[in-house]
Amino acid sequence: MNPQFSTLQLKSELTITEIIGHGIIWILLSIVTFGLALFVFPYYMQKFIISQTYAYDQQGNRVGRLVCTIDLASIIGNIVLWAIISVLTLGLGYLIFMYKINAHCMSHTKLVDSNLVY
Repeated sequence: MNPQFSTLQLKSELTITEIIGHGIIWILLSIVTFGLALFVFPYYMQKFIISQTYAYDQQGNRVGRLVCTIDLASIIGNIVLWAIISVLTLGLGYLIFMYKINAHCMSHTKLVDSNLVY
């Protein structure tokens, strides 16, 4: 492990307002797509949380932020596969899908300089 990284503390800076707004958007998308958006939602929820997470040094200075680089093109194959598995297992496969989503998002996350603007 990188000794410099081991001294950093990660802190999510999500606000209640951002969470409620994100939730409302996804509820509306789920209604419009008759629930199909629920297969995409967990990826974007993870991305949303990760992208609001910052790294601080021991003195409390912000030194970077986490950026999740997933997009719809990179997850579409997983979504189709897990949708089929979920239907065949009467929804139980979706529980396993949640773990794979987290692993996939973390594998596509990097720490970038906090001075970079996105």
